[in-house]
Amino acid sequence: MSITTTSADVSADNIRVLSLNCWGLRYLSKHRAARMAFIGDVIAQSDWEIVGLQECWSYGDYQVIREKTKHLLPYGKFYFGGSIGAGLVIMSKWPIEQSSMFRYPLNGRPTAFFRGDFYVGKGVASAMIRHESGRYIEVFCTHLHAPYEAEPHDSYLCHRTAQAWEISKLLRGSVQKGHITLALGDFNMIPDSFAHKLLRSYGHMADSWLSVYPDTPAISPPTSTPEHNIQVMGLTCDSMLNSWRPAPPPNPQNLDPWAKRLDYIFHSPLTTSATVAKVCFMERLPDLKCSPSDHFGIDVTIKLAPPDKISFPTVPKEFYDEILEMIDTYEKREEKQRFWRMAHFFIQIFVSLGLIIGGYWMPKPAMVALWAATWLWGIGSTLDGIMGFCFFNAEIRALKEFREEIKMQKAKLERDEAAGEGQLGDLRG
Repeated sequence: MSITTTSADVSADNIRVLSLNCWGLRYLSKHRAARMAFIGDVIAQSDWEIVGLQECWSYGDYQVIREKTKHLLPYGKFYFGGSIGAGLVIMSKWPIEQSSMFRYPLNGRPTAFFRGDFYVGKGVASAMIRHESGRYIEVFCTHLHAPYEAEPHDSYLCHRTAQAWEISKLLRGSVQKGHITLALGDFNMIPDSFAHKLLRSYGHMADSWLSVYPDTPAISPPTSTPEHNIQVMGLTCDSMLNSWRPAPPPNPQNLDPWAKRLDYIFHSPLTTSATVAKVCFMERLPDLKCSPSDHFGIDVTIKLAPPDKISFPTVPKEFYDEILEMIDTYEKREEKQRFWRMAHFFIQIFVSLGLIIGGYWMPKPAMVALWAATWLWGIGSTLDGIMGFCFFNAEIRALKEFREEIKMQKAKLERDEAAGEGQLGDLRG
């Protein structure tokens, strides 16, 4: 087993942090038990002090990893949520004194059951950790809605941006309280996306990879090799070097055009600085010769002191205009969906009544067949009615709330610009 650890990176003034999407889908992920045991073995032989896992859906898998790592990380929390769990885990070397689970108001559609995002209850897991120095470290672990098309054509872009807004509010509040704040997880976003900009600007967080490698391009060049993508770009998903991802067509240049950076560890530059950042969990299981997960992990060493120079990326007010335009476009789509589903429900009621009454003047076999078809149609239209009354109404109200909050932030930005206030004016000095 190849394990990449560096004990010299860890001292009383540093903490070493891991984020890994485990790909622990019950009944669907191949070799899940073996991979989870391997992940536990690697963590157990490392010196990570805070670990955040995503897609750890099974409590049994969590127990396997905890049993292997409890000597190193004696404190842990498995977060429950949704119909089949939130899939989030936080483990720590130091005591977890408080935890909470915040579910995102916008999180996919129930009709997309084959994707599962709506049912897993995605949200933000948080843990308040008391460091040995007596200071508090507030850790947030999340897994945002998956993209199924490339931005800006991703139909779930609005939901994922709303989720980034929600976690940004939590991060901002933690930073304002003066806590050592960390946010880690599979954010399902690429650098410089709406979500990425919100976390760095409104959330007052720094992308640890960019803190260590500030010259990293936002998008991988199309001529990149797998090694370049990992070592220079920090890309963790869809790499040719991962056994669970299909390789692109053979090419003599050994290009890796599909790889993405979706996994991140953010830190608050007011209290911490990132000194080391690298991609990890690239080794394969010795027996099965497969990767531990369909994602690689992120390994970051955080120094418990701010950098010499602190700055946050600023966004113009036009950035919020773009988000508002996106919300408006998506809301119109959902209102149309609600209208047609509700129309289907009411039309079916009147048509079915007519068919049932008219069936009495038909031969009995035809009448029975007609009534059976009517009942089957009624089941579908009733589901549409439930969707219209319950889901779409709730979703549209959540979109309206999202819009109002973005408008409020845009207005605040305009007032701050008029008053000449800096971007750190609302933070504790």
